[in-house]
Amino acid sequence: MLRVHDDLYRDDVLADPFRYYGALRETDPVHWNADFKTWVVTRYDDVSWVLRHPEFFSSAFYAREERPITPPIDSGDEAVHEYVSAFRATEIIQNDPPTHTRLRAPFRHPFSPKLIREWRQVIRNVVSDLLDAVEARGKMDVIEDLGRPLPLRVISEMLGVPTGDRELVKKQAEERMQSAISLAPDRMRRAADAIREGCEYFDRLLGERAASPRDDLLGVLVKAERAGCYTRAESVSNAQGLLDAGHETTIQLIGNGTLAFMRNRDQWDLFTSSPEALAVTATEECLRYDPPLFALRRIVAADCELRGKHLSEGDRVLWVIASANRDPRAFDDPDVFDIRRQPNRHLSFGGGIHYCLGQYLARLEGQEVFTQLASRFPKLRLETEEVEYAHLRGVRSLKALPVSWN
Repeated sequence: MLRVHDDLYRDDVLADPFRYYGALRETDPVHWNADFKTWVVTRYDDVSWVLRHPEFFSSAFYAREERPITPPIDSGDEAVHEYVSAFRATEIIQNDPPTHTRLRAPFRHPFSPKLIREWRQVIRNVVSDLLDAVEARGKMDVIEDLGRPLPLRVISEMLGVPTGDRELVKKQAEERMQSAISLAPDRMRRAADAIREGCEYFDRLLGERAASPRDDLLGVLVKAERAGCYTRAESVSNAQGLLDAGHETTIQLIGNGTLAFMRNRDQWDLFTSSPEALAVTATEECLRYDPPLFALRRIVAADCELRGKHLSEGDRVLWVIASANRDPRAFDDPDVFDIRRQPNRHLSFGGGIHYCLGQYLARLEGQEVFTQLASRFPKLRLETEEVEYAHLRGVRSLKALPVSWN
């Protein structure tokens, strides 16, 4: 049996979760990690079961968590942690029914496939503008020049954030996300400062939208308030939540997907031969092969059994997307990057009632990015084989991805 000792946050595990969690998947698929007091679930069928049984596995992690935070935070930051947890507890993703049902309902229509398809030309134009800006250089950093600015511009436009404020909300989002993905001991303090700034900013913006209605996501929140579906505090929290969710993970999709193409030249050559025809299946394979989020957390809501193990109420659970997506019981040749793979029932957007609200938007952004890269820069190549991942929890985040095409 694989012995776990601080392995969850070791550099090599964060950089390559597939080997570590893949070993767990074969030897101890529902594993108790004593160091972090966490059940680690790694097989496809088990992860799917967890996702589809919210009565046993609660998404209200911040509201229910009673054990000491891991990794530890700075001494004296306990009150700050409580503030951040109370804020996060009002987000859609951090709730169970019936609160989750109520909070999610106003966004079903705006994030439906039909409505999201109407954003394709906007996304296409943004990608084109970003690539125009670097084309003459003959090289770029995929993360900084494309991955970061694209989703920020798109979700800001959807929310109705003024153009001049987008650098401000970007900085707030990056700091706010520290509470969810950073391992640094000061992460709660940094997140709290950004949350306070964001609450003040979005409260003002929502007030403006109430006085002068517009057809954007902030307008959706104002309508939900007037209908008694949302409180102002919930609107302020979920405006920031939409910005965070619509920003961070798409950066990883673009970076990780481009890296997968560059390290599998046969697939890149195939893709460049017909990018528009292969865009959908190629993006799905990027999502499966190297998912933006490699793991997420739940809290056991009621005692239950999973693969012969007894899980007790209050236990933490880590469900590992990166491992489930490479499970040979669910996928043929799972370690092979195959852009024509069908069917491709990956779990990168979760499942059940919490199936990612922004899945269609993320897919569309990925399809447009990869299509334009292949069409404009078929000779795209890595500038270096050495890539470095940020030391973060739960996400596969490249620090940089330098490429060239001359």
